[in-house]
Amino acid sequence: MKSVAPLKILKASAGSGKTFSLTLHYLTLLLSNENSYKEILAVTFTNKATAEMKERILSVLHGLAIGDPSPKIEDFRKLLLQQQPDWTSYLIQEKSYRVYRRILHDYSHFTISTIDGFSQKVIRAFTYELNLDAAYKIEMNVNKVKNELTVMLNQLLDERPDLLDWIIAYAEKKKKNSQK
Repeated sequence: MKSVAPLKILKASAGSGKTFSLTLHYLTLLLSNENSYKEILAVTFTNKATAEMKERILSVLHGLAIGDPSPKIEDFRKLLLQQQPDWTSYLIQEKSYRVYRRILHDYSHFTISTIDGFSQKVIRAFTYELNLDAAYKIEMNVNKVKNELTVMLNQLLDERPDLLDWIIAYAEKKKKNSQK
């Protein structure tokens, strides 16, 4: 069996297929080790992306489990077969069925979280070692963050005039769209 790379980081613009690629990678890991959903760290930026990712994984897994012939599911099936040449469609269906049932019965261990949610879990796991009160609360100094980001952006714009041109063009486009 072909091994699956344990780490995958995707950085791309909106609409470029990140969710599809991450779903495929997640499914490959799941079907290679049916209990791996308890061990996979999947982190996104927003709650919306987290919900979309979980929904996509479960819907594709369900589609594979029931042998759904729709083009969306078929795309995943074909790519899984390409990545794992010793698998068959039937094996994917069997594995998907078992994994889908496991996740539904153990849903609390099927986690995809935001970066801040993951950070919170790590901090909570080490409250004693960090000498934190168990009822700690993290608050962001929004004004400080805004000020530091503004300074960083100004420095970056001095170094990258093409970025300044892009920001100006983007602002003008937004202005035109709001006037329509």
